[in-house]
Amino acid sequence: MSLAHLSPGSRVWFFIADRPLAEAEAAKLNMAMSEFVSGWKSHGSALSAGFELRWNALLAVAVDESVEAPSGCSIDKVFRLLMDFTAATGIDFLNRLLLLVPQPHGTALVYNRQSANEAINGGQLQENTPVADVMHARLGDFTANLLQPFREHWMGKQLLKQNA
Repeated sequence: MSLAHLSPGSRVWFFIADRPLAEAEAAKLNMAMSEFVSGWKSHGSALSAGFELRWNALLAVAVDESVEAPSGCSIDKVFRLLMDFTAATGIDFLNRLLLLVPQPHGTALVYNRQSANEAINGGQLQENTPVADVMHARLGDFTANLLQPFREHWMGKQLLKQNA
């Protein structure tokens, strides 16, 4: 289910893959997530949820808490699904220290701290480079403000200061 049917106040979680998924991998994840959100429950009550995979590297999962709030156990199920996906594919969605830089034609570059530092030094990553802001807690903020300049991202603040 897409995120379009959810209210802007829905709670959202983000997961960045450690590399962009190939089309077959993206299809596999989309199928697993579709099955998951359509049957996602909290204490036996169905959750009004959705997901979106952008740039084959950024997974957003959201729940409309005004319909039914997710429990800690139900939230853990998303993490378990992604751990299983990692075990099956080797693609890690649980590294919280990644930077995603959207590219033309629906692709993205994914950087860890070291590769981002190398990209800064090589001129490929600059202070105004648009990067994904995955610090939003609400779906409406994600929809309206998905991109931010690298200099405003937590990694950008650290690395640009370090390289000044």
